[in-house]
Amino acid sequence: MHQIRSTVVAIAMCSLLAGGVTSVAFAKGDGHVQETTKHVKEGIAHGKEAIKHLEEALQGSDNPHAKEALEHAKESMKHAEESLAHAEQASSKPKGKAK
Repeated sequence: MHQIRSTVVAIAMCSLLAGGVTSVAFAKGDGHVQETTKHVKEGIAHGKEAIKHLEEALQGSDNPHAKEALEHAKESMKHAEESLAHAEQASSKPKGKAK
């Protein structure tokens, strides 16, 4: 039960990260974008660490639901990293009129 609860917490955290990353693309002002990006990167690092601990906790477990939840957490982290990359790319594009 503890493993399932930990997995659910990790998934919730990863979902929050994905939502936070999305806000980077809509943030106003260069300083705010940079600060938000920094916090998202820290969050992703913590998420990776949480996934690592969950993997260790699930070693030898035969609970298919916990393992599936872990895979969803990993996928969510991948999407958060991709969203961050897109947000960074969007914030670095020069502003001006398209020709």
